[in-house]
Amino acid sequence: MKFGVRLAVQGEMGAPGAGFDYAKTMTLEAEALGFDSAWLPDHVINAHMQKKTPMLECWTVLSALAVLTTRIRLAGHTFNNSLRNPAVLAKMAATLDVVSGGRLIYSLGSAWFKQETSSYGLPFDDHDTRVERLREALEIAKALWTRDEVSYDGRFNTLKEAYLEPKPVQRPHIPIWVPGDSEATRRLAAEIGDVWLTYSKPPEVIAEWVEDMTRRRGGHRLPMAISTVSLAGLPQTEVERWSVLYAKEREHRFASPPTPQDVLDENLWGSPQACIDRIRRYEAAGVEHLVIQPIPPLEGMRHFAREVMPAFT
Repeated sequence: MKFGVRLAVQGEMGAPGAGFDYAKTMTLEAEALGFDSAWLPDHVINAHMQKKTPMLECWTVLSALAVLTTRIRLAGHTFNNSLRNPAVLAKMAATLDVVSGGRLIYSLGSAWFKQETSSYGLPFDDHDTRVERLREALEIAKALWTRDEVSYDGRFNTLKEAYLEPKPVQRPHIPIWVPGDSEATRRLAAEIGDVWLTYSKPPEVIAEWVEDMTRRRGGHRLPMAISTVSLAGLPQTEVERWSVLYAKEREHRFASPPTPQDVLDENLWGSPQACIDRIRRYEAAGVEHLVIQPIPPLEGMRHFAREVMPAFT
């Protein structure tokens, strides 16, 4: 099992503030603590606090983090396909892969935050159309990363004799992690993905999802990663308090807003041994990479690295 950590850079989940210093501190500590990857939200407007709360641009911050680190992999949680031209984005990704020495995860999603997209004058379609835009973006990126010259005539994008040099360090291309669990996204992950990334659910649900994805791929298993809130090591009263706060911060994110009980049912909390046992069940279900969203961020990350991760070395 490999472990990643989502950086709290929007002032959310109890972080004392937003900004680059906090992102740098978390990332450098994550690398020193042995985490495999660091994940940064990709928004132009704060998605979880008040909209005017400061929010730095994801790719610029990741570029800075790339030169401050040497080992930890870097990713978006998740990269936002609605904000950038897909061919230019593929160029940005290849550049960051070169700068980081081959440490980028291309976790590009179809986007969900309509208000930020619309406020910046960018198109925001219905869900399945956004997934089709994502399909084209991934096809374009893969082609540009692996071919000398690319022409592409899609529903949303057109390229004519496009070149991308230098190619990414990672070969044959930067790994493509497809995030989401809708039917349209599952089809896309089955066809294009190198890894399927979803939000945490109970281990038995994840096991069913892994089996379904394996069927879709004709018996070939697609590596799976999940992102989970980690309330590990907190006393019960604090677990309950943080579950309420997390559900409140995410109530606008989903069609059916999560309840505090949903947070507890679907994520990590309790003693270190209880968290280890649950992760073992995820591992048995087929999960290979666990990205934690620690609460509170720095303290939770340190506790997880000290009390939980050694069981998986």
